[in-house]
Amino acid sequence: MKQLFLDSATNLLYVAVAKNGNLIEETIRIGKKDHAKYVVDRIALLLKRRELKIKEIKEIYVGVGPGSYTGLRVSVTVAKMLAYALGINLYQVSSLYFLASGYNYPHAPMIDARNGNVFAAIYDEDKTLREDSFLTTDALKELAKKEAVKPLMLDEYHYQIDLKNIIKKATLVVDVDLLEPNYLRKTKIS
Repeated sequence: MKQLFLDSATNLLYVAVAKNGNLIEETIRIGKKDHAKYVVDRIALLLKRRELKIKEIKEIYVGVGPGSYTGLRVSVTVAKMLAYALGINLYQVSSLYFLASGYNYPHAPMIDARNGNVFAAIYDEDKTLREDSFLTTDALKELAKKEAVKPLMLDEYHYQIDLKNIIKKATLVVDVDLLEPNYLRKTKIS
């Protein structure tokens, strides 16, 4: 079974195609608030390189945040539209887990939330020890020390992805129309 994986919670746009969780090919693009411009082209590029048709994709896995407000909307919207149009299952997973799914020791992945804050969670392989949270950087460091886990700042240069782990951790989206990104923080309107 062929699967599509998407995440755009950070400046990293990650798109991959797999067969039964085994990577066929991936594409990575570093951008800044411009993922919408490239995500569909990147999907098409992967399919074309492997001579696949979009109808061969039978499952989609998407990182739903937390992370960049704009970035999250891009991958979640594309995943929802493809799942609906193709009539296939859509699975969601935390972007913190998605981008740190390849680390096999207790860790506290975090994504910069600006102004001395981070989006963070704590995992021990596929076990969630602390759910996605919005914390100060100092609070996360203290928590990581208390829990004896390694803090990991995730960004376009620091991530480790294991598609099979993502499949294990992801949950089925029962109603595609109701899926929304996990923003964790309300946007400030001035």
